Amino acid sequence: MPCHFRHIVLVFGAANVLWSQNPGKEIAGFEYSVIPDIGETSIEKYSMNLNLDKKIDEKGVIGFGVSYDYYNFMFDNSSLDLDATAYERIHNIKASIFYKHFINTSWSANLVLSPSLSSSFDTSIDNEDFIINSSVTLSKSWTNRDKEALLTFGVDFGTTFGKPQLIPVISFKKNRAAKWSYALGFPQTRVHYTFDVRHRISADAGFNGLFGNVSSTVDFLGIGSLHDTKLQYNSMDTSLEYNYRIQPNWTTLIKVGYSPWNQLKILDKENNELYDITANGSMFISMGLKFNLNK
Repeated sequence: MPCHFRHIVLVFGAANVLWSQNPGKEIAGFEYSVIPDIGETSIEKYSMNLNLDKKIDEKGVIGFGVSYDYYNFMFDNSSLDLDATAYERIHNIKASIFYKHFINTSWSANLVLSPSLSSSFDTSIDNEDFIINSSVTLSKSWTNRDKEALLTFGVDFGTTFGKPQLIPVISFKKNRAAKWSYALGFPQTRVHYTFDVRHRISADAGFNGLFGNVSSTVDFLGIGSLHDTKLQYNSMDTSLEYNYRIQPNWTTLIKVGYSPWNQLKILDKENNELYDITANGSMFISMGLKFNLNK
């Protein structure tokens, strides 16, 4: 925990430095999640992120971000046919570059490039630890008095469904007056309701994925010793989230949810399945802190 605390201090210290560059935006956050039981495994996750963007001219906005996720998988080794110790800890470090180009007053093109390191870091870093996530989308916006709508569609390349692959993305976002807003789509859907300046509640449904390289050598019964195997974890999450703004720039959150579908697999270096770890539906809870710039 002291190591994680130092990371938190660093993230929020950097957020204060960036204050004047990103007015009216949420730029940093920390979240802790626990999934107590998906069958043979319990999972803890620590997440931190930092984001900023800047309008570079009348036609474009550029953004930068960095995030760190730490997964702690607690396996019930008595029910497994292998020693899963090597797969207990996966780190995911991601840097993102975002560019939005305004084609005209209602259309824009969006490009996201997010190289990441996803690994157990048992040995030195190599090509097996790198994943190049990316997204290319188009957006169409409408404005009518106090109501705004945005349709976004395109393709993502990433680990949402396990090993890196292309998936279609579509989202229709709409703000209804000052209280209601929603984003309906695939692979994520969210509905917000804002009670007042301090209280907000959200309902979410979507897919999440992790694809981490385990560089150490692992022994498999009947196969032998393998290195650069992969841990693949995927889930479909539904949740309710409550946000409380404790002061103009700081917001706490608590999230309670249920994952009706979880998948946990070990793959070889060529992404062939070696072992399917039993994974059932499970409740989960998350708590966190976000840093916003005063609007």
